Amino acid sequence: FPTVLVNANMGIAAGMASSICPFNLEEVCKTTIALIKDDEANIMDTLLAPDFPIGGQLLYDREAMEKIYETGRGGFKVRGVYNYDKSANCIEITEIPPTTTTEAIIEKVVELVKAKKITEINDIRDETDLKGLKIAIDLKRGTDPDKLMNRLFKLTPLQDTFSCNFNILIAASPKVMGVREILTEWIAFRFECIRR
Repeated sequence: FPTVLVNANMGIAAGMASSICPFNLEEVCKTTIALIKDDEANIMDTLLAPDFPIGGQLLYDREAMEKIYETGRGGFKVRGVYNYDKSANCIEITEIPPTTTTEAIIEKVVELVKAKKITEINDIRDETDLKGLKIAIDLKRGTDPDKLMNRLFKLTPLQDTFSCNFNILIAASPKVMGVREILTEWIAFRFECIRR
């Protein structure tokens, strides 16, 4: 299967950079099969959107996705996932964008609290353990958790843009390609392997 689209690939070399977001294995395989059967198949029907194994909620914009699929360049927004524990008056962030770390998020929140730009937070701590990622935010009484999170999405790396640059080596030279072109190249490569 086309691993280049399933495993996230990021790197910088002399004079070129590459940033390939990961897609769902099943969707990549279905899309490849559809293209083998019909090279005019609409890949948006089977390859819905990027899929990050570490989580994060993708803010879907069809126009932006079509541009990335066609040109191999563009960007889309990813935000953290949270839930509110009413009994403890605490927000639990359980997924973060792939472009950041828990440390960076906590540092930014602490900075905002010290600058008095956010006053609704009593405490923030990293409770990540073997069960998974968790950032706990204790709220002051009367705080609306959803309004606070919307502000945190704007002011911290809890919402970030993933920039795509599908720069891949084809016959030893780099080329920026869209998803269809990548899969077409991969299919040709597999046909050649099977013929050999």
